[in-house]
Amino acid sequence: MGAGVSVTYIIAEAGTGHMGSPQRALDFALEALNAGANAVKYQMFVPDEPLFCPMPGDEKRMERWARSALTLEQWRKLVSWVPAGLDVLWSAFQPTCIEWLKQLKPLYVKVASRARTSFPLWYGPEFLISAPPGTQSVLHPRQHYLRCVPEYPAPLEKSAFELPFDGLSDHSGTIWPGMDAIFNRARFLEVHFKISGADMGNDDPVCLTVDQLEMLCDARDAFARMHPDRV
Repeated sequence: MGAGVSVTYIIAEAGTGHMGSPQRALDFALEALNAGANAVKYQMFVPDEPLFCPMPGDEKRMERWARSALTLEQWRKLVSWVPAGLDVLWSAFQPTCIEWLKQLKPLYVKVASRARTSFPLWYGPEFLISAPPGTQSVLHPRQHYLRCVPEYPAPLEKSAFELPFDGLSDHSGTIWPGMDAIFNRARFLEVHFKISGADMGNDDPVCLTVDQLEMLCDARDAFARMHPDRV
């Protein structure tokens, strides 16, 4: 990333917080839109299918993933319900979901850090790939690397945005790494957020409130106004 890049594209990560309710998923989208985010992102699962990127402890999370599953048709309806001005993105961990993404055709496909070495990239969308500090970025026009600290929540002293990453996937649960990324002209910023009454499961400690998400979006817009020569 160099001089002249566009203003930071902010992704509001809803994860599985909708817990299988299309209406609840829409609530996340509307809150993200009202806060000023560029995109809302969900984690996509189907029941009873192995992950192509398994990790220890998945067996404890499988029940939640199964309860949060939506059908392809439900995802299509959600996209049709979301007002213009907000992109809908997903991360996927199973072969069926990859096929669904090929049909849904999001602007970007998010690749989680755990899946970065096994995710089946295909021609079409651009990929946002979370990767740990020290990862060598691949110079590819459709692949953008987001710095992602594996600790959960991530300590502030490890959460700064750094070049040559294209963006930051923040798990600190605070606004400060996001502010740092915006100031340092990160192209992408992904943050988890929660809405009132939502069950965020293990993601809860790293979630921003809607008000905090709005603060980041306001900071992005203010930075662009104050430094038009830097965006």
